[in-house]
This record gives sequence, C-alpha cells and structure tokens, in this order.
Amino acid sequence: MELGLENDLIIRCDRCSSIHIIDKDSLDVDTYSYERNMGFEVEYVFAGEYSCEKCGNFMHYTVRAYEYPVGILNYEDYESRGCTFAQAPSIAVNYYEFDYRNYEEVEIGTEVNRAYLNIYKVLHDREEIYNLSSREFEEFVAELFRQQGFDVALTPETRDGGCDIIATKNIGGLPFMLLIECKKHAKRNPVGVSLVRSLLGVQADRKANKAVLVTTSSFTKPARQFAERQQHLISLVDINDLMQMIR
Repeated sequence: MELGLENDLIIRCDRCSSIHIIDKDSLDVDTYSYERNMGFEVEYVFAGEYSCEKCGNFMHYTVRAYEYPVGILNYEDYESRGCTFAQAPSIAVNYYEFDYRNYEEVEIGTEVNRAYLNIYKVLHDREEIYNLSSREFEEFVAELFRQQGFDVALTPETRDGGCDIIATKNIGGLPFMLLIECKKHAKRNPVGVSLVRSLLGVQADRKANKAVLVTTSSFTKPARQFAERQQHLISLVDINDLMQMIR
C-alpha cells in the first residue's frame, strides 16, 4: 500500500481571509520509519509553503499520516502557520494490485516435510545448514515464513523473476507481500551491496510491501548501510538472525 493526499488542499489566509487551493502534487513528500513492537511504523510527511497573492502573507502547511503496522493506516494529523485549513485534509490509501501470474508457482507438498526435517536438523546442529542444496535452503526459508503465518510459494529454479519466494498474508484485512531472495553462501563469503541493490529493484518493480534477503553467511558493511537507508523497504537476515528465527 501507499499513502497520499486524497484531494488538493484548501487554505484560508489568516491575514486577509482569502481562500487558496493548493495542488496536492506540489507538496514535498518525505517518509520516516521507526521500529516498534509490532514492526516498523512509517510516517509520511506532506509539506509546503505559499505566499498569499492578495496580502503577501507567508503560509506553511503540513499533513502527516502514519502507517502502523506496515499495511495499516493508523492515524493522520495536520498543522499550519499563517493560514487555516478551510477543509480538513484527507489521506488516500492506494493498494497495489498483486499479480502472481508471472510466476510459475511450484507445488511444495513434499518440500514442506523435507524443509521441516531440515529445520529440525539445523536446530540441533547449526552446521547442517551448509549441507543443504541451494533449492533445499529455499524450501527451508519458505517453511520458516510459513510457520509465521505467511502463504508461501517457491518460484522456479530458473527464470525466477528476481526472487526465490513470494510470501503473502492479510494484515488487518489488507494484503501484504514479501519478496524473499535466498543466498546459500559459505561462512566467509559475505553478501555484497550489489545483490541488495538488485533485490530492491525487484521489490520496486513488483510493488511488494517489502523485500527480504536471507543468507547462510553475513553481509558486508556497505550492504547493511545501503539497506538501512531504504528504511522499511528491505530487511537483511544473516545466519545469526536465521538461527534466532528457528528458535
């Protein structure tokens, strides 16, 4: 989903009471994210300024909307200086239309049993994860997310469209989609920033709520710094995070 202004702003100058209509697309838009107990809260800030054509009064206006948890419009507020809102601003919630037809979903009946067995093995011996094939690791990760309440689908081993797993669930009655990429690397072979950038591009193209990159190794410092700058759009899961998920 994406939050935006539903209509143009209508403001009244505090000095001369003249009415002005502000094009909603003329406002600056910034987003900020904060981690809370139910995940990230995303703050959308729509701000602008305008000089009254009649009296020269300088006016400022700001509208804020908060998405928490991700996928839910929590609340909204607004403030102004030098003017008053003649009509209360309203927030529009734009939902992405998810189209899974580009993916040839793989049946994961027997794969679930195999993945569950592998999770049991890794739980008792961390080194067992390095004995998995790349496909078994994808099944392994898919099962972890399935146990967190997601509906999961493995993409084909070739021509996978840039991700290995599509995980979906409804949050508060709204669709939420994760694109998950799995990288089975040796312990001393960290994932670099280029793979993180590539996955972010897939996330943007598919209009998913979030992308997740999971590896059996670690991430380079540039990779982590890049992911942090993307705020709520991408998460990195290294071997230590993965073991925590299993526990």
